Amino acid sequence: MKGSNTTIGVFIVCLQVLLRHKRYVFFILFLTLFPLYVIINRLFLFLDHILFFDFDKQKIYNPILIMGFNRSGTTFFHHLLSQSQKFTTSRTWEFITPSISLRKTLFFIRPILNLLQWNKLEKKERGHQVGLDDVEEDEMLLFFHKLDSKWISNNLIPWMKYDNKFKDFTSQLYIDNENNQKRTMGSIHFCKQFWKRQVFLQKGKRVLSKSNPFIFRLKSIIKVFPDAKIIFIVRDPIETIVSFFSMQEKMKYGNVMSKKELSLYRKEAYKEIIDWYQETENAKQLLNRKQFIVLTYDELKNNLYRSVDKFFNFIGEDIDNDFETILKEKSEKKYAKKHQNKTINDFGFTQEQIKEDFAFVYKEYFN
Repeated sequence: MKGSNTTIGVFIVCLQVLLRHKRYVFFILFLTLFPLYVIINRLFLFLDHILFFDFDKQKIYNPILIMGFNRSGTTFFHHLLSQSQKFTTSRTWEFITPSISLRKTLFFIRPILNLLQWNKLEKKERGHQVGLDDVEEDEMLLFFHKLDSKWISNNLIPWMKYDNKFKDFTSQLYIDNENNQKRTMGSIHFCKQFWKRQVFLQKGKRVLSKSNPFIFRLKSIIKVFPDAKIIFIVRDPIETIVSFFSMQEKMKYGNVMSKKELSLYRKEAYKEIIDWYQETENAKQLLNRKQFIVLTYDELKNNLYRSVDKFFNFIGEDIDNDFETILKEKSEKKYAKKHQNKTINDFGFTQEQIKEDFAFVYKEYFN
């Protein structure tokens, strides 16, 4: 099934998928609220150029981009580094309202939501807390405002991934190729404009971004940010897949999918996970060796201080005294598994299959 890889085109496909899978309430909400949300944000983003025009003079130099497959430790590492106060980072509320003008207009909303305890989009016990004031990954910006994100088919409308009519269309979205070039570059420049606003508000500090799906459009990102520094984090695929699918069942969308739907989804998601790991290896060939480092999940777990020190040496910055205190406290805490995952067999896969399909990963990192 052909579709248009534009915000409107993906929006229409999303609506078609929701109808095909009989998610009628979701369909009505998405049909009415998303266009209104986008229109309001676009108007206020334009207004920023009148009221806060100085933001556009900001330069984005040597942005730091953290990438890896979900459940690989990228969120933990991103959150930890954000405590150093050296970097420009972004919170959920800022992604929801990227316009400076809109944030100031809605200044009263967050305190009210905090008071009513309606400030959590997702709870920690589900595997990944998303709070309005939590530092989040930049993929959220493209997810909310452009529908140009892996989160569309992984989180919002997972039926897209295996729907026979739309899965070929879905598989070609959000990746670097000739057909997506205009769309991809538009999204990256949209992200750049957002970072300019954030740097403007955070006094010129260097951008620290985490967006796992950025790996699929790294060629285009490097065209816009040729001086970017990349941190790849890699975890044993068996552990990652089990953790990812376990968390998935706890998330809101997972709870409204039947066992059959989840099974169909996982088969397609598994193929994408292989591609995700492969793209990391491809990226290492694309980039200059001084432009990236690779950390493993086990390094973070077993020697956090050394991993963070390696990161700061790589980006050419020093660890300040305040952050060193935080880091030492974190490093002294022993790793404790917070929840019990299922096994790989519970999701219809075997260890032998994983090790064969991800042989290139095990050879490189886990021999």
